[in-house]
Amino acid sequence: MDTKTNIAGNKSLVAVLVERLKTLWNKVIHIGIDDDTTTFDKRRTRLLNGICTWAFLIYFSYVLAYAGHKDSWFIVNDSLIGVFGYSMVIIINHFRKYALACHGFIIFNLFFYLEQAVTGGIVTGVEYIFVPSCVTSVLFFRTPRIILFYFLANLLFFGLAKWSFSHMQPVFNYKGQEQSIFIANHITMFVILFMIVYYFKTENIRQEKLLESKNVSISNEKQKSDKLLLNILPFETAEELKQTGTAKSRSFKMVTVMFTDFKNFTLTSEKLTPEELVSEIHHYFSTFDLIMKKYNIEKIKTIGDAYMCAGGIPEENTTHPFDVVMAALEIQEFMLQKKKEKENANELFFELRLGIHTGPVVAGIVGTTKFSYDIWGDTVNVASRMQSSGQEGKVNISGSTYQLVKDRFTCLYRGKIAAKNKGAVDMYFVEGPIEPPTLA
Repeated sequence: MDTKTNIAGNKSLVAVLVERLKTLWNKVIHIGIDDDTTTFDKRRTRLLNGICTWAFLIYFSYVLAYAGHKDSWFIVNDSLIGVFGYSMVIIINHFRKYALACHGFIIFNLFFYLEQAVTGGIVTGVEYIFVPSCVTSVLFFRTPRIILFYFLANLLFFGLAKWSFSHMQPVFNYKGQEQSIFIANHITMFVILFMIVYYFKTENIRQEKLLESKNVSISNEKQKSDKLLLNILPFETAEELKQTGTAKSRSFKMVTVMFTDFKNFTLTSEKLTPEELVSEIHHYFSTFDLIMKKYNIEKIKTIGDAYMCAGGIPEENTTHPFDVVMAALEIQEFMLQKKKEKENANELFFELRLGIHTGPVVAGIVGTTKFSYDIWGDTVNVASRMQSSGQEGKVNISGSTYQLVKDRFTCLYRGKIAAKNKGAVDMYFVEGPIEPPTLA
């Protein structure tokens, strides 16, 4: 048990240590980066801070390793120069001089490693650091002339280093330390190469996450816009509008249209504050919307206190007369309940006239801004007359609608009623659905 506990404790300690090292590393490579830093500067600064941190650690370890060796003072000197040079690059980044830090890094590399090659000779292999250093210039700059200049400079200094091996004697004699210096320089080279590859990998992951986040954001915004569009237009019309930029009008041979209007709305509304009035109308119309959804009826529009809807569009069906009449009965039942509640609370209440007519219409959208789905035709006019000729609390339907629903609803014939600009029109009050016979 104790052994397992110790192992678990050690794993936990290692996990904590690794997490802290990650946190420290993340802070180091983000030195000089803030919210105002551009994306390009963030990328090259992270890469540059990472390379310089590793190079700093390598040369600092050599300072510690050779500090007590009198014969290796030149190694300590070179290492101190490396510690100073790479730390200065990070300091420059700290002050957000990103371009200066990149120029400083490459120029320092050129002269620092040429000096090591000339003074130390071929045994150190330092000249190969010019190869990854050349690549970094491509990542640090966007201007082709600067990239080409540093490419040629690294190529030139690489050639000078190679030339010095055959034409110059080493200044310093390492006396058995060649292998150590050789390893150090190659570690530096591999660190630079590793950081370049790591840079591409992390940036690729970063960009994938950013792209995924943007895609999610775009998808969410699209859903919001689609939902908003569907609140304004029917699905088929909205899809056609998104795909073509316009929507063709359609003719429907048989549609049931309903209009509602509040009685004495103007007089009643004068006794309410604007906020109270809007709140009341919103409450009523929101309930109407729910009823329309329940019976698959398309809300067309509201005009002041008038509410207009139609069954049988944009998808044609054969049940629209019954659906609209059922919805109308439910609306008047809701209005009756609200009237009782308001009377009991001694508050103002609204009463509703409601009219229905069935016939052909043309449906579509007009204009180029603030699209609105609407219907036109004599059927709309007759339905409006059914509303204005109706009575509060009643469902007033035309003769054409009655012929379609008479077998499903009990209706009271009102006779031929004069309708504005329509002459005498047959009208009926719907009293309720016909109850199916009960078995004895």
